[in-house]
Amino acid sequence: MNLRNFVLILFGLAATTNADFNITSPQITNWGSWGRFQRCPFGRYAQAFQLKTEPHRITGDDTALNAIRLFCGDPNLPDTAVISSTVGLFGSWGRVFSCFPGYLSGFQMRVEEPQGTGDDTAANNIRGFCRNTPTYLEGDGLGFGSWGPQLNCTRNQAICGIQTQVEPSRGSEDDTALNNVLMECCDFAQSQFTLNEEVLEPDFDLPLSFS
Repeated sequence: MNLRNFVLILFGLAATTNADFNITSPQITNWGSWGRFQRCPFGRYAQAFQLKTEPHRITGDDTALNAIRLFCGDPNLPDTAVISSTVGLFGSWGRVFSCFPGYLSGFQMRVEEPQGTGDDTAANNIRGFCRNTPTYLEGDGLGFGSWGPQLNCTRNQAICGIQTQVEPSRGSEDDTALNNVLMECCDFAQSQFTLNEEVLEPDFDLPLSFS
């Protein structure tokens, strides 16, 4: 292996994915505990999401949003990694909302404020913002409450991890399931370098070679 290839390998090793920024939903409600944190495999980022929602029960206890899945790649491929945090007990998984081939770079959450003696639902729905389009993807959750602020990763980042706060089932008492979400933003790996002498050629003499 010559010096040029050795330098290229060093550049590649240094070009890692650095998770350094979290975006968290405003704490409108605060029931339950935070679950495990999960991150996409190294060098992968969220490109689609899916919600688990309990349909409106009209006369029963509503929980609305119960869980969120992130797809770390093309959601249509069977080997794409799927991550989540705590999954609430109620409802079922809805459709997949995809940014592919772009990346999920922000979100907005719809939350119902505490209802006092009424039925609390907490988090109801999610909007996902894709880096490759100016519009958003609105999930198939419920419509109670109001939309919070749009939360975005910084430039050259995409969502790569998730952690959720979920209230466990309280039996015959009022359930809310998912209350808050934290999503982690990771820097894009700088894996593409300009392969020209101006960038790669050292400006000092290195007489050693590698073979």
